[in-house]
Amino acid sequence: TGSRDLGEILRDRMALAGLCSAAAHIQEVRRRPELVDELDRAIVDLDLVMTAGAPTEAPKIDEAPTFAIMERPSLTMPFNVTGTPAMSVCCGFTADTGLPLSFQIVGKRFADATVLRAADAYERATPWRGRRPAL
Repeated sequence: TGSRDLGEILRDRMALAGLCSAAAHIQEVRRRPELVDELDRAIVDLDLVMTAGAPTEAPKIDEAPTFAIMERPSLTMPFNVTGTPAMSVCCGFTADTGLPLSFQIVGKRFADATVLRAADAYERATPWRGRRPAL
């Protein structure tokens, strides 16, 4: 697959990642086990954690900044970095734009099935699953 086959946003983000030095990447890899341990200890007595999936509603795709990750916090990143199972689920739509809002369900490492069952139960119990934003 050539870079022309990728979406513009993904292609630009990958180019930005190419600016990370090998030394910085090695430090990140070395720090990861510490972050995993910290998160494991923080949720040891919990089955699931629910948190916001994004700080605001989803932007329209043609209005999403290429480097949005640098402009607003990524609430999914801690779980991506630690390899913790997490799933963002639609929890409604804004009244003014009709764009989706989300929360995320986070489980213990290797409890992917628990996260998926909880997300499925929520989606089945709410009307959001079948609704789509106006494009």
